[in-house]
Amino acid sequence: MRLRSPLVAACIALAACFGSGGVQPNTADISGAWQYTEAFTDLSHGISCADTGTYQMVQAGTTFTGSYAQRGICRTPQGDVSNADNGPVSAGQLTGRTLKFVAPNCAYDGSVSADTYDRIAGHVVCQLRDSTRLLSFSGSWSANR
Repeated sequence: MRLRSPLVAACIALAACFGSGGVQPNTADISGAWQYTEAFTDLSHGISCADTGTYQMVQAGTTFTGSYAQRGICRTPQGDVSNADNGPVSAGQLTGRTLKFVAPNCAYDGSVSADTYDRIAGHVVCQLRDSTRLLSFSGSWSANR
């Protein structure tokens, strides 16, 4: 078989290398346990929170679910309040190294480190309604294996 040009040969070589990779061959693997920290603030109500905890993630291709358990403190104008909690992680989506998911009252996004795939860093936004007001928090989070 004779190839018509070097460009055709290059295209065939690339297809051979990547042909069996699937839809997202470069999707990060985030399955397993992650230790995380997060800090977020509602500036308009003078509330700030800082938490540490563990995520347990289960990945299937480009989607994932999981659970979390955390302990933490929210500082309010009326004093400190425990922010200990646990619950589900849902609606997880991965596109390459970029991810997003939700936990009760909060939405997370982030990026998995490109060099070692053992660190995630990103943003978090949360909304909670108490008996008299809507609290809107924003901040950052990171996780390590």
